[in-house]
Amino acid sequence: MKKLRDIPLLRIFHRLYIEISKPAPLNNFDNYDEYWESRVNDGRVHRHRDRFTIISNLIRHDESVLDIGCGDGSFQKHLMEKHPSCRSLGVDTSAAAIERLHHQNINALQISPQMRLKEQIGEHWDVITMMEVIEHIVDAEDLMHQVMEMNPSRIFITIPNVGCIKHRLRLMFGGRFPITSIFYHMKEHVRFWTVKDFKQWSKAMGLHIISIHGQFDQGDKLVKFVVKKWPTLFADRVVYELTKKPN
Repeated sequence: MKKLRDIPLLRIFHRLYIEISKPAPLNNFDNYDEYWESRVNDGRVHRHRDRFTIISNLIRHDESVLDIGCGDGSFQKHLMEKHPSCRSLGVDTSAAAIERLHHQNINALQISPQMRLKEQIGEHWDVITMMEVIEHIVDAEDLMHQVMEMNPSRIFITIPNVGCIKHRLRLMFGGRFPITSIFYHMKEHVRFWTVKDFKQWSKAMGLHIISIHGQFDQGDKLVKFVVKKWPTLFADRVVYELTKKPN
């Protein structure tokens, strides 16, 4: 007799039940150096993500790429394999993360949140990426203004989608706030967007959305289909390709 967990729909509903009912993570950390040390120790680094494939497929081989909030450098490693002729730089506020990247001979720079990005980086970049970054920032508007000051041709932003069906069900039936791709503590994320909210926000910021993609990292084929087909409702993380609105 086939085990219940081997039946695709029951497996999906079981995972959904866990998402709806599990307690919020409250494993405290003092700063993002400690955060990245914990991720290294827990084996939560150097993983390929679907967003890497989505974004690299939209980048040309001759473009320069600045990755803000580069973390463990996984995207840069993927980009070097996919487009070895691309010039790239990863920047992060975490000294521990940048030190590890230097040991791996990855082009990276530690930045200070007290200085404007343009003052610290200076060069022109065709593409700027910010993957799972702006949800950690209280003043995401100021960060976006700094990015736009560098006049990239395109910007890629990936963020959790608080409008995903599992988050709606968690709030409705579990009575718990959504856990939006959080690793250790709920304080990791201070800003939240649905796709509709992000469309409004990007328009207010003077940005035009070129394309929207649902990110799918694991699960069944049915889940992958609905995530890619209807990211607004089914993707727990979304990739946005943007450009500045013409004056």
